[in-house]
Amino acid sequence: MKRWVLVLTERGSDREGKRRRIAALLVVLGGLIGSWGVGSVLASDPIGYGVPVWPFADTADRAENALLTSVEPAVRGNLPINHSDVQVLRRTTAYGSAFWTLRLEVDGETRCREVAVGLTVSSRRVECS
Repeated sequence: MKRWVLVLTERGSDREGKRRRIAALLVVLGGLIGSWGVGSVLASDPIGYGVPVWPFADTADRAENALLTSVEPAVRGNLPINHSDVQVLRRTTAYGSAFWTLRLEVDGETRCREVAVGLTVSSRRVECS
C-alpha cells in the first residue's frame, strides 16, 4: 500500500534572494552610470571620436562632419582648400604626419579643429586663436 506524505522543507533562507536582488540592482545601476559616463565623453567631441550620430551629435556637429568630409581629399593631398567656410590657420609637420589647424564656419558658429594626416585622417576640437 502506498502512503503519500507531504514533506515541507526549507528551500534556503530569504537572505539569498535578497542578495541576488541587491546584486542585480547594483549591476543595472553600474551599467546605467557607465553608459552615462561613456555618452558624456562621446558627446564632448562626437566627430573626433567618430560617432557623429544623433544621441551624441547635434545638427551643427553633423554639418561640421560633412564639411570635414568634403575637405578631407585636399588635406590628404596637401592641396589648397577652396572652400568658403574653411580657413587654414596653421600647417605643421611632425612625427611623419601633417597637422592642419582649420577654422570652420558651421551653422553660424566658428569651430576650430586640428586635423592629423598620416596613414589615417583624425581630428580633435581645439580652441580658436
